Amino acid sequence: MALTNKKQSNETLTFSRFLFFFSIFLLSKSTEVLIIYSNYTKISISDFIFEIQQSTSALSAIEITACDFLVAEEEISNRPNLVAVFDISNDLSFQFRIAKLCENNLIVHFLYTDSLPYENKWTFSLSSSKLSLNRALIITLAYFNWTDGIAVTDIQKFSNLQDLFRSYFKDIEVFSVSSDTFIKDFIGIEMKKLGSSLFYLFINKDISLQIQQYLVDSKQLGDGTGILLIKESSYGSNIDGTLGLVEKGKEFVESEDSYLSLTILEMITSLNNASDTYILNFLEEKCPNHYCINEFSVINIQEKQRKIVGSIVEGNFKLLSSIVFPGNSKKIPISQKKVLYFSASDGTTDPGGVPYASVAVFARGLTLAVKDINSGQNILENFQLKLNHFDCGASVYNAAFALNCFEKDKDKVGLAHITAPMTATAFGAMISLKKLNITVPYIGAVNSGPELSNTTAYPYYSRISLPSSWAYTQIPIILKVMGWESIAILYQNDISGSAAFYYLNQTCAKQNIKIVNEHRGIPPLLDREGLKNYTNVIKEVVDSNVRFVTLVFNPPEVNYIAEIFYDLGMRRGDVLFYSTYPGWLTTVATQDEFLYKRVEIAIPMVIIFQSLFVGEIGKKVHDDLYKAYGNTEPATYACLYYDAGMLIGNAIDWTINHGTDYTDPDVLNAAVRDVRFTGCTGSMSIQKGSNDRQFSSFTIQSNSYNFTSGALKTFIVGYFTPTGSTILKIETPFVYADGTTNKPSDFRITRTNCPFDDKLKRTFGKGRALVFGICFFIAALTVIVTFFIWKKWWNRKVDPLTKAEEISLEDFIVGVTIGVEFFQFISQGPDIRPLNAFLADIGDAVSLDLESFAKLENGVFWWIATIIIILCGVWTIFCLEIFFQLDEKLNHIWFFRALSFLADNSMPILGNLCFIPFISILLEIFLCDHSIGNHFTDSYLNKDCYQFCWKGDHIIYVVLSAFSLFFYEPLAVFCRPLWQELQSNLHVKSMPLYLMVKTVIQVMLVVMNKTLKRSSDIAHGFVFTVLILMYAGFVWRFKAFNYARFNWWQQLSLIGVAWVSFLSTINFLAGGTTFPWISLILGGWVIVVLIGLAVQKKKYPSLLFRKKGKDTSTLFKFAFTFGRQSKMHQSKIEPHKLDLFGSK
Repeated sequence: MALTNKKQSNETLTFSRFLFFFSIFLLSKSTEVLIIYSNYTKISISDFIFEIQQSTSALSAIEITACDFLVAEEEISNRPNLVAVFDISNDLSFQFRIAKLCENNLIVHFLYTDSLPYENKWTFSLSSSKLSLNRALIITLAYFNWTDGIAVTDIQKFSNLQDLFRSYFKDIEVFSVSSDTFIKDFIGIEMKKLGSSLFYLFINKDISLQIQQYLVDSKQLGDGTGILLIKESSYGSNIDGTLGLVEKGKEFVESEDSYLSLTILEMITSLNNASDTYILNFLEEKCPNHYCINEFSVINIQEKQRKIVGSIVEGNFKLLSSIVFPGNSKKIPISQKKVLYFSASDGTTDPGGVPYASVAVFARGLTLAVKDINSGQNILENFQLKLNHFDCGASVYNAAFALNCFEKDKDKVGLAHITAPMTATAFGAMISLKKLNITVPYIGAVNSGPELSNTTAYPYYSRISLPSSWAYTQIPIILKVMGWESIAILYQNDISGSAAFYYLNQTCAKQNIKIVNEHRGIPPLLDREGLKNYTNVIKEVVDSNVRFVTLVFNPPEVNYIAEIFYDLGMRRGDVLFYSTYPGWLTTVATQDEFLYKRVEIAIPMVIIFQSLFVGEIGKKVHDDLYKAYGNTEPATYACLYYDAGMLIGNAIDWTINHGTDYTDPDVLNAAVRDVRFTGCTGSMSIQKGSNDRQFSSFTIQSNSYNFTSGALKTFIVGYFTPTGSTILKIETPFVYADGTTNKPSDFRITRTNCPFDDKLKRTFGKGRALVFGICFFIAALTVIVTFFIWKKWWNRKVDPLTKAEEISLEDFIVGVTIGVEFFQFISQGPDIRPLNAFLADIGDAVSLDLESFAKLENGVFWWIATIIIILCGVWTIFCLEIFFQLDEKLNHIWFFRALSFLADNSMPILGNLCFIPFISILLEIFLCDHSIGNHFTDSYLNKDCYQFCWKGDHIIYVVLSAFSLFFYEPLAVFCRPLWQELQSNLHVKSMPLYLMVKTVIQVMLVVMNKTLKRSSDIAHGFVFTVLILMYAGFVWRFKAFNYARFNWWQQLSLIGVAWVSFLSTINFLAGGTTFPWISLILGGWVIVVLIGLAVQKKKYPSLLFRKKGKDTSTLFKFAFTFGRQSKMHQSKIEPHKLDLFGSK
């Protein structure tokens, strides 16, 4: 119990004994006093009286057994010098007779009572009167403005105190207690049920000390509370903040024995001072109304010491010193409901200073729960619930940081504690408080770690959220119900994430759901840059082509992962994310520079989470939060925090109604597990034998995003209740990325995209300048080489065709070349696809324009490029074979005979028809004029954005392409006229000058296509049209063939090309109109053809004919043997005699 103030008590008794012995010495000369006590006397004074009697005979003390009046009468009669009798016999009838006896003998009669039972001018009370004490109590309470609370007294004082408070303080409840058992029940049930924060004790010392200690142990005394001890209730108290109303002069008395001894000694001293005065007059002046004490003091326990802080004199309260109240507060407690404290780790700070701001939004639900309880929820009606806040780690547990943080405010933990969101920080709170010897129930609002379900390991823990083991086991089941059979899983590689994956993996196996990716774990708590180091793990998912991806991550990592999916080329509908984090529905649309990535890749998504904002209460919580925070949609976790607060409130209320002690952590923890209520999440209770709540249904949610307005919408798709009669209930059909409700396949159709954000792409000035330089260098080199070859070897004329000849296969090939080149020229000109896509496709196919006819991007391009480089090498070998006539020299070897055959037949195809496609593809390898950075190595190939330029494999292809161009182009220029010279059956021959100019024109057109066209379609169109017309003029002036009819159609074909080029350019100038261009194109071509036919009929007779009934064996032999020897013998040119290397 409370310790006695020994120092003050000993000093008081020493001074009292000095006064007593000094008074006895004076009185012993002529007077005598007598103390009468009996076996009914409640105080123990025998030792004190015997000590006095050993020092003097002036004071006598006798015990009147059974209050025998005759014995007392004899004792008084035999004492002629007796002036005063101190009657502490505690027997009313006996005291009355003694009073009469003293009155008859003119002896002063002193009683120890607050209410004199009769009027007698010789009878006085050593105590204050009940009336004066009541008046002092009223003045004290009025000073502090304490108008309600709980008063505890005994049965003797009950009526007086109740009447007093009914008259002045109607809201103060008065109770009387007696036995120890009843005291405990009263404090544990009645006082707690009333929920008062103000207490008034007017009862004996022992019971008062018990009540005080119990209030301390049950944490009912603290900041905001007040306690006033009246008279003997203050004896022995040493609880800081306690106030005592005591009689003046008795401020440091610690027991009733000391009080009475001191009072008697003071009276004897007073009588001695009045020895020369008529004693009755003296006493009537000293003791108005016959009560000898009429003034009061207010004491305050501060640092375990009594301190006089106020006095009540003449009806006024006078403050003498500052007052300290319970909880070391200097603020006067106000009349209010009793405050019950609990706490929550709802701060946003993590070790290292990284904020986790989401917690503050979640905790809004907790704030609302406290508000609802305090404003009337039919629970804790007489109490006020108050939340203390801790900021000891929101998502990261650091042992030293958490322990130091909790230790600073350990007195504010309260009756229960709500843990931080993450499982690790929930562990941290329990570990830290255990080290501080603090035991309270813990409530997890959103902790999902499966290990927290264990009641043996965590006996004081319960949670509102379902464990992740529940949520993640449902995902494969839902997928199976909806008809899907393959998923990818990515999880954060910590305790919670690994546990979640364990349950996912187990359930997938049971449901025959295939997990397609092998690498799944990623370390937790990585920032955006840190996660990029694990791009290869995410790329494995992308490469698998699986559509459904389950993410086991906390914010904001889920957002970063979505961004990496985007950087790897995924777009809307390529993947569909499944998660159990409901906040991702809205955080994905957080306004920042990466928003466009997330809304592109992560909307819509599927969120599977326990049902929130359920029923009428859930709707009310949702609406209240919405209105309270600026009409913003509440965070989903706020619902869980609301129920966490309501669980604590209902548990405390349960203990009060069942008469148990809510301050006992074991009692309150049991109540948490027994209580049932309907909250924001629906019916809420804790499972028996577990720390988890009873199972609730899952909500399947999704979202949509308006790309025009930027508005995000979340909605409920359906409910999944494995234990219900309806397992899957669809409320709103799920709308997929394509805008339909058609269920997509497990795997997406492969689509390659760039491995970086499209917004990073930009024109690379340095790269474009290099492309222009390379192209123009090749064009210039072509002009020089072509001129040299023409001047050196082919500056000669071809005899015109003047007589009719039988048409040969070679003549037919020359004619087909005019048509093929017609479409090839068109393909190198302005893009005609906006005019007519079908016509463009036909032209691409006929012209062998591989670039336009097929998508040569990414891997396909490299296959084609590799084949062309190989063919260029083969072409070089063929040319060498022809130059040196290896077939004749090594005719006995079958390889060279076959090589000769292939070379002879491939020359018009590889060297003429494929010239433009080959040059175009080889130049494409140099096209690196777009980049994601400022360096050449940041540029990427136009045909393959996965291939960065000027490093790695690109360097190899650049070298191979350069060598191919170096050999292929000059050899093609030389071999074009050579081929026709080698054909004995060829009648229609091209003019060597025309072939040289055609080569230059073709290279120029390809170069313009790679350079000018990429800069300006309009400029390219005009230049192209002019160049084609100039080329047509050249053909008209210098002739292309030795056959006039072919010359004519060559000119017309070029005019047809110019017409299409002109219309395309006009279309670009008009901004891409919807004009029916095909009509103009075909109309122009028809006119050209009609004019051509009319002129041909009039001016250009046919000189080629086919005989009827000609034996086809000759053609067959020609097609498959091409007798090289006969042709060589008939040719005017012998290749080995050509001065290829300048020798004479």
